Amino acid sequence: MSSLHTVKILRWVYLGIFLISFGSIILLHIVPKPFLDVIRMPTFIRTAQLYLGFPYGSSLLIYQIALLTFLATTLLNCVSLFFFSSGLMKKISAFTSLAGIILMSIVGLYFLYSLVMIGVASVLTKTVLVYLTASFLLSAIYLFTLWVGGKPTLFFYKNIYQTKRNLI
Repeated sequence: MSSLHTVKILRWVYLGIFLISFGSIILLHIVPKPFLDVIRMPTFIRTAQLYLGFPYGSSLLIYQIALLTFLATTLLNCVSLFFFSSGLMKKISAFTSLAGIILMSIVGLYFLYSLVMIGVASVLTKTVLVYLTASFLLSAIYLFTLWVGGKPTLFFYKNIYQTKRNLI
């Protein structure tokens, strides 16, 4: 499969991820509880507070920042993949993919920690497993996008070297 064909597929994958995520957020705010309680993060944060020891207010703020960052990186990656022939868009795609890998890895570690602290026999285990699986899959998609984009790590090192050289 050619790189161009893969980029065309990834465009629609990221658009689908963004629309499903955004639609789920809207749906969870419109429909009252207990509908889809397994994916309601504020409910999970409040209940898991006893097990994890993180205060509800600051945990909710961190969750909201992570959610907005995830939506922004997904949307930027989607747009950059639609205009991937531009050099600037390739750079944006590489940066947002790297940011997405870092973000989803941190989220995955949080839910792995939650699984260890809460245990498998808890009511919260379903929520932990849903988000742990989602963060793993999203990290893999971001990593694949970074790989398809043409080895952007070399691009980052090259730019750092050129900037350093121009300063001297």
